[in-house]
Amino acid sequence: MSTQKSLLLLEAKADYVLNRAYPIPQPGKDEILVKIKASAINPGDYWVKSLGKVPGRAEGFPIITGFDIAGDVVKLGEGVTKFKVGDRVFFAGNFDPAYGGFQEYTLTDVDTAAIIPPGLSYDDGSTLSVSFATGYIGLYGVVPLGLGLKSILTDGGIGAYSGKAIFIAGGSSSSGVAAIQLAKLSGFTYIVTTSSLHNRAYLQGFGATHVLDRKLSPEQLASELKNIKGLPKLEYAFDAYGDENTSFAAATAALSPGGRVVTVSPVIGGAAGDLPDGKVKSTFMAVKGIPVSRAYYVELFAGIEKLLEDGSIKPARSEVLPGGLTGVDEGLKRIEKGQVSGVKLVIHPEDTP
Repeated sequence: MSTQKSLLLLEAKADYVLNRAYPIPQPGKDEILVKIKASAINPGDYWVKSLGKVPGRAEGFPIITGFDIAGDVVKLGEGVTKFKVGDRVFFAGNFDPAYGGFQEYTLTDVDTAAIIPPGLSYDDGSTLSVSFATGYIGLYGVVPLGLGLKSILTDGGIGAYSGKAIFIAGGSSSSGVAAIQLAKLSGFTYIVTTSSLHNRAYLQGFGATHVLDRKLSPEQLASELKNIKGLPKLEYAFDAYGDENTSFAAATAALSPGGRVVTVSPVIGGAAGDLPDGKVKSTFMAVKGIPVSRAYYVELFAGIEKLLEDGSIKPARSEVLPGGLTGVDEGLKRIEKGQVSGVKLVIHPEDTP
């Protein structure tokens, strides 16, 4: 078979087009061809489609989105020894049509792919790559990219921030869930997050020590923080959702004077820089096609299998949408309307009618 079903964006701000006879790409050196079993839908897919911007891809459109992917290795490129045909793998895509997740087959380089451990499903695997890369870059990326914390994958990184506090806005997002788990491994004694309160037990299960209502105003949030017994200075805040009026406002309000906040949205408040009260903002995009981000993907994927195998990190909950590739539009509409809470939306390309 030489063709497949693929979901393309042919131009900026256009609707998706389902191509039922799109060429299956062939792996080059240090690449693998994967039959996709599950692809997750991210806010980034919505932003690219609605804003019409393609970060890290000079060629522009057409593109194939879908950045969280899991499937089976079906062909090896030259020099590949890390994987074998039949391995279950997860990895992140990028905007190049040969590497996107909203299709039946795709490519990835071996440096940013990992084995799905026994006991985890393809759906689980499809929730991992972008969320943990986002959390990893946000927490451990060098300033002004991230918060500049000591990585858990370096000597002395595990438990390095015992006694410290971190605030994570948007804790029930998949990136928030990942950031909570990474913060726990970093040793933070206080991991304070915001979410819809029906997700409280869910987030506490990942390591959040305090879950506050995401609907609190900045003033109400400040009051609630004062009621947390023994809470030290909040030097670090992570906006895992990327909304200027909600999650970023909350993260900034929670931060102590002189602290640092990082947001997943590159469009909030312009570039990295100073905020009032001596606070400092960092910003980044966890897009594998951007060289500085890719370096962190490589670093993360060198250690992520072990973290999964020993139970140090776990996938977020997922919900499978029907219709395969035809379900992507419905998923993006739910993201746009804010109708996704505490779950990652996933599609199975092979279910496309």
